[in-house]
Amino acid sequence: MRYLAAPWRDKYFEMKQKGCIFCRAAGGRSRRAAEANADSKNFVIMRGEKCFLMLNLFPYTNAHVMAAPYRHIGDVTKLSSVELIEMMEMAQKAVAVMKKLFKCEGFNIGVNQGAASGAGFAGHIHTHIVGRWKGDTNFMTTLARTRVTPSSPLKIYKMFKKAMV
Repeated sequence: MRYLAAPWRDKYFEMKQKGCIFCRAAGGRSRRAAEANADSKNFVIMRGEKCFLMLNLFPYTNAHVMAAPYRHIGDVTKLSSVELIEMMEMAQKAVAVMKKLFKCEGFNIGVNQGAASGAGFAGHIHTHIVGRWKGDTNFMTTLARTRVTPSSPLKIYKMFKKAMV
């Protein structure tokens, strides 16, 4: 059996989280309240009527974003059809942008529901969109527990914001 390890994410699990990162990024239950929030501070790339897309600050790859509803809800069966459709439409847009910006050769798209699944924020459902490339794990990740990413989160965020228009 093989294991996919992401030791560079240790910092994420060691941090003491205060509240829900998705609720903080959403800025409230309404889109108007959310827009009043600082999108660049929370790395929110785009907003819809019911959902938003944000950069993952503890990514598996350089191209790793998450789509989430504004509502704090932890079960995919409790999402409205509008929320579910909008999350998938955001995933489609993210994939198109990642292909263009990062030349991704494949994608992992999925939801971790509940703490047992590995969800870091089990109370707020979200979809991960992770760009992949052939041979995207190397010796630095495997031996040195270090992930090399060519760009800072802020630079990647700005690239996404510009491309999502």
